[in-house]
Amino acid sequence: MAYRFWCRLQRRHGSVRRLVRAGKRYRQADGRRLAAAVSYYGFFATFAMVLLGFAALGYVVDDPGVQGAVQRFLDENLPRVDTDAVRDAREATGLIAFASLLVIGLLWVDSLRSSVRAIWRIEEYPGGFFRRWFIDGLALVGLGTLLAVSLTVALGAEALLGWLVELIRAGELAPAEWLLLVVRFGLNFSVNTILAIAALTLLPRLRMPLRRVLPPALLVAAGAEFLTSVGRLVVDRAEYNPAFQVVAGAAGLLVFLLILNQLILFAASLTATAEQGRVVDLARRNGLRGSYYAS
Repeated sequence: MAYRFWCRLQRRHGSVRRLVRAGKRYRQADGRRLAAAVSYYGFFATFAMVLLGFAALGYVVDDPGVQGAVQRFLDENLPRVDTDAVRDAREATGLIAFASLLVIGLLWVDSLRSSVRAIWRIEEYPGGFFRRWFIDGLALVGLGTLLAVSLTVALGAEALLGWLVELIRAGELAPAEWLLLVVRFGLNFSVNTILAIAALTLLPRLRMPLRRVLPPALLVAAGAEFLTSVGRLVVDRAEYNPAFQVVAGAAGLLVFLLILNQLILFAASLTATAEQGRVVDLARRNGLRGSYYAS
């Protein structure tokens, strides 16, 4: 009875069929194991990016105009760190972070690219070793540039809107705060969507129509927003618990990356089993019809 109902549901609803096909592809490719491997490198790459940002902050605080704002930010988020400590540690920290990010970032790109291509059932490591790492390096730089530009535009738009709201709100605080929350969510969601599209196309070197990649990318963006919101709640709950303070940051980041990478690879399964448009493997210049990969 339940089996007949399930079969009837798949026949009537194309979205259910697509989810079933994607789930089957994800399971056959051992997506959970692939996500764990990507999360391993992503975990260390995140720490390298934090160090690099810490070093960049050291050069920012040289400007007297922003030193006070940076110090206020540190007082609210990192109360044991002051601007003098950040400035003094910038050179050594920057060198270590750059070298670490270069190596670990390439390993992370290699892992994510090969995992997505494994989902697609195409060659995971196309081309020679040095050529592949050179292209992975370009992809890493491109992804970093895309992230920086997206965040700059998002933060600039949010700051501009905040200034306009302060200018016209006429003492009504609640509506202005709600408007800022909505805009902030929209900007974060847009940035996550752009990064998800890049992870599903740029890193694995696949070219496909936007209508094929956009729905899975929106799924990843929504999942990232949900995980971020849950993570904030967990951090707030654990802030005053000494037992959680020791491991909450590292363990929480690892769990976040593991779930997020599983979501990315499931989104890759959705794109791989979709039937819209023509997909081109840029590593081989082969045209891949969606119906061929829907089996």
